[in-house]
Amino acid sequence: MARIERLVRALARLGLALAALALIASLATISYSVIRRYVFGAPVAWTDELVGYLLVASVMLAAGDALLGGEHISVDILTERLRPGGKRVAALIGLFTVAVTAVLLLVEGIGTVEFSHQVGLRSNGYLALPMWVPQLLVPIGALLLLLAAIVAFVVVLRGGPLPHERDMPTQGIE
Repeated sequence: MARIERLVRALARLGLALAALALIASLATISYSVIRRYVFGAPVAWTDELVGYLLVASVMLAAGDALLGGEHISVDILTERLRPGGKRVAALIGLFTVAVTAVLLLVEGIGTVEFSHQVGLRSNGYLALPMWVPQLLVPIGALLLLLAAIVAFVVVLRGGPLPHERDMPTQGIE
């Protein structure tokens, strides 16, 4: 299991690195567009479409690492009042739910990519990009999230730390 966990963590980190690159590319694209519009008076029409795709890439590719790092969105208004055993059960239920959601995203994402590829669907914007290309980010991100949820589930099931527990305590709003 240790090898699988290391592999999944490495894949999640790769996803995070690619998500960071997507954000940097987004910043560069927006900066280019602003300079072209306000300095040279020559707006660029395709930047909004590209930035939208890059935003999807950053969200989908970073989700697995966020889950493994305990930074996935959670609401703990009830679970913080539970005893340790109850917190563990709640974490397992939450991780199972994340895994089910990731499977649904994966299956539906693959179906969407296949359909778009078969019919030759292209974006309506200026890029006229084959839609299966940006849509492929959904099943890739869902697979990373699914693998992360499975690893986190097994770690918690074996008595390891809950996903949101960290070495250094964080301060909340009191």
